[in-house]
Amino acid sequence: MPLGETPCEILGFFRETHRKPGARMTMATLDAHFGTDSTVAVAISELKQLGYVKVPDAGTVELTDLGFDAIHRGVA
Repeated sequence: MPLGETPCEILGFFRETHRKPGARMTMATLDAHFGTDSTVAVAISELKQLGYVKVPDAGTVELTDLGFDAIHRGVA
C-alpha cells in the first residue's frame, strides 16, 4: 500500500533526526515541524496501522523496527 505525502514526510523526518529503531518523537515536535494540521494525526494513525510507528501515549510517537526498515528501504 503506497503511503500518502504526509506519512512519507513524517518518516523522512524520523530518518533525518532519529536514525535508530525505537526512537521517540513528541507530538509537539511534529506539530512544530509540520503544523497542527489534522492531517498529521491522520498520518500518524496510518503509520500506526501499518506498524511503522507505535503510539505509547497521546504525546509520543515511537519508530518501530518495521518503520526503521521502511525508511532505509526507501519507502519514505
